[in-house]
Amino acid sequence: MARSISFVSCFAIYAAFLFPSSEQQPLKVKPGLWQIEQTVAYSGLPPEMQATVDRLTPQQRAAMGIGGTHRYNRCVTEKQLNTSWVEGDQNCKWTVLNSSASDLEVKGTSCRAGRNEGLTSDVLVKIHASDSENLQGTLHGTATGNGVNATLDGTYKGKWISDTCQNDTK
Repeated sequence: MARSISFVSCFAIYAAFLFPSSEQQPLKVKPGLWQIEQTVAYSGLPPEMQATVDRLTPQQRAAMGIGGTHRYNRCVTEKQLNTSWVEGDQNCKWTVLNSSASDLEVKGTSCRAGRNEGLTSDVLVKIHASDSENLQGTLHGTATGNGVNATLDGTYKGKWISDTCQNDTK
C-alpha cells in the first residue's frame, strides 16, 4: 500500500516536467535544479490500507507529503522537457486534455496503483507555469473496487533554483 501511495503522490512532480507529444506543447520552464513542495491528503481508504498509513512514522508521512509539506529538489534535464508521453511513465494510460506553454492538464486511466488490491485507479493532474521559473499544480486521484471508494488530493509548487543540478537531488 505504501508503494501505491508513494507512486501516486510523487507522480505529480514528474508530470510537471515530462512528456510533451505531438498533441502536447512543452511547458515553457527552465531545465536544471527545481525545489518542489507537495502536500497530499487521502480519504476513503479501506481499513487495512488506512492502518498502513496510520503506522507510518512522522518522518515517513512527511516524506510522502501526508499531513504536511514535503520539500525536496528535483533535477530536470532538457531532454526530459522534450520527452514524449509514450516514452514516459507507463503506470497509467495518459491522455492530454489541455496543453499550452503555461498550462498542462493530463488524465491517467488504468493506473497500476492499487491494482494488486483489486482497485481501478485514475488520476487528473493540472499544472500551471506562471513563468519559466515557477509552477503550481493539483492532483486528484481515485481508487475504486472491492467496496473501496478512495480519493487522493494533492497540491504542489515548483521553483527553479539553478542551471546545474547537485548530487543530493531526489
